[in-house]
Amino acid sequence: MTYDWKLYLCDDQGKKFFGLGPMTLLLKVKEYGSLKKAAEDMSLSYHKALNMVKAAEAGFGCSLMVKKIGGERGGGSTLTPEALRIIETYQTFETRLDQSAGQIFSELFSSQA
Repeated sequence: MTYDWKLYLCDDQGKKFFGLGPMTLLLKVKEYGSLKKAAEDMSLSYHKALNMVKAAEAGFGCSLMVKKIGGERGGGSTLTPEALRIIETYQTFETRLDQSAGQIFSELFSSQA
């Protein structure tokens, strides 16, 4: 027997604005230097990816990307220092929750296995 759970951050009205999807998208923006390429890699439309970033920015109250428009070599996007801190904090939170949940699961369900 095992368990599974999903972590989402929600605003004060309970609307989800950040979780594994938006975090993965931001990590791919960091990797590719482009929201468009990150969206393509995740099989998302650019519009959906942009809306995910905008929702996360609204939820956190800060910019997560810096966009560079066009030019000879094209545009691109980079993550803000705030975005990098948020990703690191979210990953730490997720790891610690998983460790705690694993301990609780073992305590409560060890006799059920």
